[in-house]
Amino acid sequence: MTNPVTSPGDRQISESFSHPLIRLLMEDFHVSPEALGPLEETLASGRGTPAAIRQVLTQHRVLPPDLFQQALARLYNLDFRPHLDDAEMHQDFTRLIPIQYAKKFMLFPVRMDEHLLTLAVENPDAEDAIADVARRFKRRVHQVVSTHGAIMTLINRAYDRALAGSEQAIDEIDAGGDEGAYDWSLEEPAEDLIDARDEEPIKRLLNNLLYRAAKSNASDVHIDATPTEVIVRFRVDGILHQISTLPKAIQRTLINRIKVMSRLDISQRGMPQDGRTLILIAGRKIDIRVSTLPTVHGEKAVMRLLYQDQELFRLPELGLPPVVHATVSRLLRQTGGIILVSGPTGSGKTTTLYAALSEIDRHSNNIMTIEDPVEYKIPGYVQTEVNAKLGLTFAHALRSVLRQDPDVIMVGEMRDHETAMVAIQAALTGHTVFSTVHTNNAPATVTRLVDMGIEPYLVSSTLMAVLAQRLVRKICRSCKAAYPVDTAVLKELGVKEADWAGWESVYRGEGCASCQGTGYRGRVGIFELLEMNEAVKEVLLRTNEANVIRQVALAHGMISMRRCGVNLIKDGITTPDEVLQATQDD
Repeated sequence: MTNPVTSPGDRQISESFSHPLIRLLMEDFHVSPEALGPLEETLASGRGTPAAIRQVLTQHRVLPPDLFQQALARLYNLDFRPHLDDAEMHQDFTRLIPIQYAKKFMLFPVRMDEHLLTLAVENPDAEDAIADVARRFKRRVHQVVSTHGAIMTLINRAYDRALAGSEQAIDEIDAGGDEGAYDWSLEEPAEDLIDARDEEPIKRLLNNLLYRAAKSNASDVHIDATPTEVIVRFRVDGILHQISTLPKAIQRTLINRIKVMSRLDISQRGMPQDGRTLILIAGRKIDIRVSTLPTVHGEKAVMRLLYQDQELFRLPELGLPPVVHATVSRLLRQTGGIILVSGPTGSGKTTTLYAALSEIDRHSNNIMTIEDPVEYKIPGYVQTEVNAKLGLTFAHALRSVLRQDPDVIMVGEMRDHETAMVAIQAALTGHTVFSTVHTNNAPATVTRLVDMGIEPYLVSSTLMAVLAQRLVRKICRSCKAAYPVDTAVLKELGVKEADWAGWESVYRGEGCASCQGTGYRGRVGIFELLEMNEAVKEVLLRTNEANVIRQVALAHGMISMRRCGVNLIKDGITTPDEVLQATQDD
């Protein structure tokens, strides 16, 4: 953090710092003119609002946010309340203030009596919004200044309570209700589901489930049919967790509601259906892909949640081992060739492809993607979604893309000989092609291409590298604890006895509220990179045996996924159990 202490010679305040808030920071909080230097451009452009000043000072770590809010309260002669733990929750708060509104203006009521409403605000200069709140509640407003974190916690707590009773709506649901009357547009959502005041109990129930899923950052929601009940499960960090059980009587009504939401045919219960919808909940825009399937106990539904506000990783953020990161970065600077990412479904292959593409200048290159589906819309990319019903397959789309003067092409998956052959032709003509293959490890990916009917000499002349990966769960930081190393486990992991020296502890999570008792929170990748060097090319021309290719690659410096995982265990990031489970094929 920049040193905020003012020297005696700094008392001369330049005309650039005549803003009353700036003067207050300098005179009362002893922030030096040098520390405030990053503000000159902001102030000169006339953007001297408290919010703009706070953003610059926070970005340059000049002043802690709570100290800035304290200064803001003093400037406006208001009370400063850094903690809002004693706030009163009133049902009118969530009814009269939509969550988007509360988050946009970062304000929320903390107390209300017959004539006065106490309002916690981050920006006391938001006069129009504050006046609007006064009109909504028909009371005078008394402002108190608080921090962004404290107000956000209050907002989340209030809307948690507002939705908490929605599962009680189960008793109100008429299992024979007419779902055909419902309609939910596929266009941009006009209303946050938290703010929806639907009278239909089934809507309130589904909104609650989606809210809880979003809050847990779940990737999938499963509505499972059993003979006697309906089970709701969320997939979090790759693992399914049972969240709720619902009465069997509402199964059809709930599935119908999901179908209506995603524009599916509610009268068709004997065939699988796929649909999608876009919702807004708790301020998060989520693209939901819906799949229904008839089972012996009735229809099952799975909803895949794609969070549109989720920031995509850049290559340095993937956690690649340094030598792997350096090699991938070098390969990305080359033109003409194929780079493949391999792994099972849900192993983060698409995330890795996007991270690799982010290293390529989108302004000087025509970057085109062919995906199934397009998960994230990225400015500067030309993205196409395959549509098998219309005959737009990966191979068909790739042929069309090649007529669009591309420099870099991402193909969502290399599934068959036709797609692989077109990709190889593209690489031979100077294009860089990225794609994925469902294989267990990097050497198996090379042999898979040959098994697809691609001649080994074509593979060796176009394939630059294969990056195989898995995701393992990270130990929860809140309950992380050390345990003595079990040498039997180290042997099972393939750690040589010479490497045991100095390795005294491994770590695991004890289970706490932060990780919902699992001991894990978040996931990280383990990787192995097979570069098609001359030794690997030579052996490929002689044999299509994955084990032989693997031994040659390891002899020439390839780090296996298991070895990558062992390094994460040693660093206290994950557990031996996670690595052993993820690398059973090593």
